[in-house]
Amino acid sequence: MAIQVSAGKIPETKKLYFKVLGRTLEHFGVQMYKRRAIAIAELVANCWDAGAKLVIITLPSERDYNPTTSTIEIKDNGRGMSFGDIQERYLVLGKNRRQKDGVMVSGRPLMGRKGIGKLAGFGLASCMKVMTWQGDEAFQFELEKDKLKASDNTSESIPIPWQTMTRPKDVETSGTLVRLSNLKHKTPLGIDELKMSLARRFARKIRGEMTILVNGGPLPDPIPKLIHREPENGEGAHEIAAGQHIKYWYGFAEDVIKEKEQRGFAIMVNGKVAQAPPFFFDVEATASGQHSTKYVVGEIEADFLDSGVDDESDIIATDRQEIDWEDERIKAFKTWGENLARKSLSDCRDFRGARLENWVLTQEEFTSRIGRLDQPSQRQVKSFIRTLGTVLEESDRSRELVSALIRAYEFRNFHDVIEQLEDVSEDADALATLLGRLNDWQVLEGRAILEVVTGRLAIIDKFEKMIVEDAPETAPKIGADNMHDLIAGQPWLLNPDWQVYREEVGVTTLMREWGVEEEEDDRKRLDFLGLKSDQHLVIIEIKRSNHPTDIEELTRLMRYREKLARAHGDNIYMVLLCGREPKVSKDEINNWSNSKDREIRYWSQVFSKSKVIYEHYRALLDADIAHPDFVKAMEEVRETRKIINGGAVYRGQEARKMGVGGQDVDYMKAEKDPDA
Repeated sequence: MAIQVSAGKIPETKKLYFKVLGRTLEHFGVQMYKRRAIAIAELVANCWDAGAKLVIITLPSERDYNPTTSTIEIKDNGRGMSFGDIQERYLVLGKNRRQKDGVMVSGRPLMGRKGIGKLAGFGLASCMKVMTWQGDEAFQFELEKDKLKASDNTSESIPIPWQTMTRPKDVETSGTLVRLSNLKHKTPLGIDELKMSLARRFARKIRGEMTILVNGGPLPDPIPKLIHREPENGEGAHEIAAGQHIKYWYGFAEDVIKEKEQRGFAIMVNGKVAQAPPFFFDVEATASGQHSTKYVVGEIEADFLDSGVDDESDIIATDRQEIDWEDERIKAFKTWGENLARKSLSDCRDFRGARLENWVLTQEEFTSRIGRLDQPSQRQVKSFIRTLGTVLEESDRSRELVSALIRAYEFRNFHDVIEQLEDVSEDADALATLLGRLNDWQVLEGRAILEVVTGRLAIIDKFEKMIVEDAPETAPKIGADNMHDLIAGQPWLLNPDWQVYREEVGVTTLMREWGVEEEEDDRKRLDFLGLKSDQHLVIIEIKRSNHPTDIEELTRLMRYREKLARAHGDNIYMVLLCGREPKVSKDEINNWSNSKDREIRYWSQVFSKSKVIYEHYRALLDADIAHPDFVKAMEEVRETRKIINGGAVYRGQEARKMGVGGQDVDYMKAEKDPDA
């Protein structure tokens, strides 16, 4: 912007002074406004308080950015300042404007209160050049952070260089331009990120009355595409207590909201954010539907929080990012907000779950299979589908997981029958009732089930041989026996109550699938990832039977858990599967033995437990028991025969693409369970 010096009405011999105490600038400018978006939002709020209808923000391009030569400009068409305004208002730190002007100016609620927002520029730069004009009268003055610093515990009135100016031709009759130079940050400020941040920090009614442009472009709509909104249109209203009126709305996004600033509630006071999102009144850790925090968005207008003019009534933090929730005056508001947050998270979980369930029940491929299950299993399957709906949309991925879930119950009926037969074996009447049910089900010929069990016993024998021969962890050559392929093809060996559903998956890949960005490093790969019947994730790392595990491998497993916990929560269980006692201290082994979230398991233990279970099943299934729906059982027989006849458990590429093998009980709800 071209500036021309001209003779003004104010003699330039007159001095401007900035009065500052000690390290005030450092505390209130540099330290308080470390985040660039917050600092710029504060300068934009000053434009609002000046009556501006247009704010133009100009940022350097990422390509041309240089902290020494680049500048940031914020220009508005507000009232501008006279020489007296500059000296008596702008250059006085901590002046409470409301005590003189009230809470409304020109029909607008004032956003500013503490008189320090002007220092936000020092969070971005060390030099602020301000030009302001009213009509033909224009002034320019410069504030340099280093020159304004005073010694600790001393008060100084620092002269400010200024000059009269000719109002630029390309601006309206009044306004202010703040130019920031000697920028602090080494990297450029992202234009799109700033637009989204400003859009989220100012209420829609503010953006409607004051246009904000960033490098010539308008702010986007900060609200993602919603599948549900409460209320459907407009805002709900509530009176918390006498004089405490609020308006609110919340909605559920169609997809995971990736930007954290777009998640949760933003509490707006006089049109500007006073509690920055993501915010759920601190109930998200205990509320039902915790995973819904990635889908819920909303706003609460609570102007009563900043309706006073005196300093004592102020309960909003100086940087306007957080409310003082310990203040007794807003205890009722806090309680109301906690209830609203819990309800929104719970409603989101239920809505998304019902949405997926309704979609599933319109698919013939699913309804026919669900219809063949017994009533209790149908209810359980639908319940699991509703849970899956909290993390899945109607998609091919959903189709795969729903099919896997139904298939688990198709298999589960077979295993439940065995367990029920054991339970009622001493009760004749109960046994007769159960056998009557089996007859009504018209179950498949019993020899097929016996072949499944016999085949599994053959696999257990193979397992024992591999342990004795110290089979490698992974295949050293094509066709060779190895522990990884044994477990991947026969995951029931580990624990019939566990669902193993991912193998050789990178930690970075998992976190990104769960909506948490992580630095690219998929060298950190899990051998297997599964679910326990109590819905805990299980990280399974395996070592060959003669491998002496050391402390580094235990530590690596714990690092995997810590990373995944950032995205999934603390419901993660760790298992190290090896053949020998680790080469670590007794204290460390005791620590693992006594912890609820980890264990060291030995191949011999896995083998012994599997053998006991299936030897018992062989004896139990010596009679005819069948079920027509268990076609998958025959598939397992065929796959087992291939291993028995072929002699090796090497699966090959095609089998790996098909995924892990059949399991006794499938408790999979989803790759991430919000309520786990």
